[in-house]
Amino acid sequence: MAIASPSTRPPAGAPDLHVDGVDHLAFVTWQPRATVEFYTQALGMPLVHAITATGWLTEDYPDFVHFFFDMGAGNRIAFFYYFGLPEEDAPSDLMHRSRHLAFHVDTEQELLAWRERLKAHGIRVTRPLAHELIESIYFDDPNGIQLEITRPLRTMSEIDARDAELTVRALADVAESPRPSVEAMWQRKAELIRKTTEGAGL
Repeated sequence: MAIASPSTRPPAGAPDLHVDGVDHLAFVTWQPRATVEFYTQALGMPLVHAITATGWLTEDYPDFVHFFFDMGAGNRIAFFYYFGLPEEDAPSDLMHRSRHLAFHVDTEQELLAWRERLKAHGIRVTRPLAHELIESIYFDDPNGIQLEITRPLRTMSEIDARDAELTVRALADVAESPRPSVEAMWQRKAELIRKTTEGAGL
């Protein structure tokens, strides 16, 4: 499986299409009151829009309210409340931790101030955890969605992008093999690095 280079350009005459950040992320809630209080009071995000609809796409589509909070920088987080929809079972712990939303701050001071604010609202929050390029705190919203507030430890560079391309190329190759493993991915990445350096005459 080939991974397209980030520098690939569209054919001549084609429109230069690109997206401009995130408009909104959408989730489902069964606790609208707790959700509104959490996002407006604990996180200070204004409630900016709500849609009410019946029979949205098909006749059996449930009636709902879809409401939006402003996260800043033109980004929003939104929730659906479906009338009469039974609550789903909670995801496994691994899936809960993997599917999360991270908010950005610039400094350690801001990160620690957010941690104290969350604790003051009675929200369980982790200590700051550093991993590679970022340091983060983690906590849950009333719907069991894991949230993260993160700050950069250093700026991402061109070296990071080149390394990521090699890593994901190796991952794509190994993930399609009969027995994928992280060791096999590292071996494949080493092969790709050797090919790259040999091709460059290094």
